Amino acid sequence: MTEFAKKILKVALAFLKPRILLWLLLVASFVFSAALFFGRINTYIIYYSGQTATVRTLSNEIGDALCCAGIDADSYIVDTAEAKQGNETVVSLLKTFTVPITAGNSTVTVKVLENNTVEQVLNCAGFSVDQYDMVEPAPSTVVSEGTYIDYINIDYVTGSYTRAIPHSMTTIYSGSVDVGKNYSTPGRDGLEQVNYTKKLVNGEEVETSVTGKVTLLAAQNSVLTVGTRTPEVKASTSIAAISQLTPDIPIALDANGDPINYKKHITVQATAYTYTGFNCSTGVAPKPGYIAVNPKIIPYGTKMYIRSSDGRYVYGYAIAADTGGFIFERPTNVDLFFPTVVSMNDFGRRNVEIYILE
Repeated sequence: MTEFAKKILKVALAFLKPRILLWLLLVASFVFSAALFFGRINTYIIYYSGQTATVRTLSNEIGDALCCAGIDADSYIVDTAEAKQGNETVVSLLKTFTVPITAGNSTVTVKVLENNTVEQVLNCAGFSVDQYDMVEPAPSTVVSEGTYIDYINIDYVTGSYTRAIPHSMTTIYSGSVDVGKNYSTPGRDGLEQVNYTKKLVNGEEVETSVTGKVTLLAAQNSVLTVGTRTPEVKASTSIAAISQLTPDIPIALDANGDPINYKKHITVQATAYTYTGFNCSTGVAPKPGYIAVNPKIIPYGTKMYIRSSDGRYVYGYAIAADTGGFIFERPTNVDLFFPTVVSMNDFGRRNVEIYILE
């Protein structure tokens, strides 16, 4: 190489050397910046509703990645977010939507996930599903957008209460007790426990059934003893009856000489009378036993049993067959027919006990 060429090369090197160094510095700076930039980029692989989206961003927030992918963050929630090698993250999303639940007369709306079952949705809404409840769709059904849940809560509540067992009356006919001498023995109500089950539908009672009864105290029936024994027929203590009439059925008397069976008892004043030459007002011939009455008080044909209040006379069986003027002054009195003037005068006027038989 000539000296001239050497001089030219030396001058060129002196001119280019600073620029080469500058370019080298610029290139190194670019490479370093690029390395820093690409080292900060995060890659998100997002799986949602059967789709996949890949997003690269400088942000470390998954929400920003969803925004970059055009995914509505309010319609999804993050199920899993798994970091891979480097800055790659795999994100799985679950879609959210609302499901209406009707329970009785009210409807509530619940936000659910796409893989929730009907039972999970009901539990989320505060309903506890058991074997008695009616649910449509079935509790195991996976919900989807448009699912409508109809829930009927059915509960069975058991309990018990006590109530009286009414007692009744038992009638006993006794031959050791005189006719008309009936008596009763009081009874008492019992007590029982009644077990029941109530069916509640959405909190309201719709049915109650008795499941059992337990007697706590047995009822004790009252007893009515009816006498059937006919006592000996007697007029009184050795006093013969004045009446000559005979009843169709013997009149049963008690120990005091009073009839056991009668309809009515009255005490009136009686006057004795005897033959007057006329028949009785009813047409029958006078006879001891046919007596005169006020037919407005004691109708004709009334059968009765009469004795004196002082116990001295037993007139006996009598029939109302006649009347007289006494009814104007003594309308409640009676006249008793006697067979002789002597017996009439002996009786005179005195109080008598009349037992109306029929």
